Amino acid sequence: MPQSTLALLVLVSLAGAARAADLSELGRGFATLRAMDCARCHGRDYTGWTAPSLLAAVQDAPRERFDRYVLDGDIVRGMPGYRAQPAVAENLDAIYAYLRARARGEIGPGMPVK
Repeated sequence: MPQSTLALLVLVSLAGAARAADLSELGRGFATLRAMDCARCHGRDYTGWTAPSLLAAVQDAPRERFDRYVLDGDIVRGMPGYRAQPAVAENLDAIYAYLRARARGEIGPGMPVK
């Protein structure tokens, strides 16, 4: 097998593994949002309802603001903090990645699929 063909196969294999890892992270983010019932206030597809759109929040504001609101909440506006919820604290990067991918149009609503 020519060396260039072998290199291409390795790159394709690595890209597939990276895609699977990305889908796994996005899936964890979606599952955590569902488990915490964020849709109850932020809408079924997280585009806003009685609370603001989470897609707009990750698109329009810095990551630090997202982390602060999720972990510490904004009690005046009715947003509870989730710092004490291990599922949220441990999957914050995955939640953010899922919402960013949605906001960028890279994935649709629901559980990401292959």
